Amino acid sequence: MARARHSDGRDEIEILAGLVVEESGESGKGEQIRQALAAFAASSRPDTLLPSERVLAEQFGVARMTVRGAIDSLEAAGLVRREPGRGAFVQHPRLTHSEIFRSFTEDMRFRGMEPGARDFSSLLEPASARVAAALDLTEGDPVIRIERVRTADGTPMALETTNLPHARFPDLLERMTENDSLYELLASVYGVRPENAEQTVAIDRLSAADATRLDTEPGEPCFAIERKAHDTMGKAVEFGRSLYRGDRYVIEMHVGRAADS
Repeated sequence: MARARHSDGRDEIEILAGLVVEESGESGKGEQIRQALAAFAASSRPDTLLPSERVLAEQFGVARMTVRGAIDSLEAAGLVRREPGRGAFVQHPRLTHSEIFRSFTEDMRFRGMEPGARDFSSLLEPASARVAAALDLTEGDPVIRIERVRTADGTPMALETTNLPHARFPDLLERMTENDSLYELLASVYGVRPENAEQTVAIDRLSAADATRLDTEPGEPCFAIERKAHDTMGKAVEFGRSLYRGDRYVIEMHVGRAADS
């Protein structure tokens, strides 16, 4: 099978042009190659093909076993994956979406990553029948709709859309900005703390428009997660749907046997 070309269309050697391995033993050179390839993987799209072991060995002037060891290390770290007969491909580490109830901002900070946002929009609109039922409202009641792409260390991770009752948060449209944590704002301004949520998870595929916003390819799999959050009194706070990139997330669930009746 012919080797796939890199996603940006450049020749393999050109991708590593300018990277120089200093004079040292094979182990030292192997570490330098590992660092160079790790940087290449971090700046490349998932599924980008790495140069072959032969090309890398020639480029850096080392034995193929040295290159193989560097790629082994990247594979163990989850930065690349090997496919027999095809080569090694960039693979970005996946984050675990667990059962612990956190906002996106809280979750990214917990992981030591910087949360962010882009493509922010907010508007006031009448609640659809479905949104009204979820928020315990009457169809047509005004709700605040907030949509934005959520990022971690600058990388798009999820397309987040949520709805909140306008009567409960009347000036949220004026207060909410792109990078604000919604939950922190609700707590500090309105004294409302989302405490728990009902979530459903489905597998979907990204539309061309959504894929563009998330810097990935149309048709890529994603997790479609619907969430209805409640405050400490059990009252509905928000209802929304978010699309999480399937190449950046895995879903974790804890299961056990039902108690004997």
